Amino acid sequence: MKRLNNMEASGISREEKIKKLIETAVSLIGRPYEYGAYLNPAADKKIAFDCSSFIQYIFGKVGMELPRSTILQAAAPGKEVSGKTGDEMMPGDVIFFEGNIGHYRHDLFPGRKIFVGHAGLFIGNNRIIHATNNVSVSGVVGQFLNELPAPPYNIVLIKRFF
Repeated sequence: MKRLNNMEASGISREEKIKKLIETAVSLIGRPYEYGAYLNPAADKKIAFDCSSFIQYIFGKVGMELPRSTILQAAAPGKEVSGKTGDEMMPGDVIFFEGNIGHYRHDLFPGRKIFVGHAGLFIGNNRIIHATNNVSVSGVVGQFLNELPAPPYNIVLIKRFF
């Protein structure tokens, strides 16, 4: 699912990709939330996001093509990060949560029961940026992990895509 682009062809380092990924995510803070928001890959600006279109969009800006749905993003090729406490996470990792609306795809995770309903970008210092719509906040926001109500924000899986 990974697509070679100018960043990869020019030898841009992982650190530079992560820097651009986080800068892009930060630039979108304040955008509204819309469940099922459609991402037009040709669009330079996106009016609204849901969690998976947000992840797809920011990774697309650094040349990585990810699927549209959260469960398919969780199953996309990448390194699964061990531990769910934040100790093993690095900026640029994607955290997958149970969420309020989620999906099972047993065929994607043989031998495991994975229920994914939300995703956010870990930016370091126990913080994420994500597109959310819950009781306390809505839209693209930056939050501390410990500010997220659990449930529904129980960490299910952490992925490192580059």
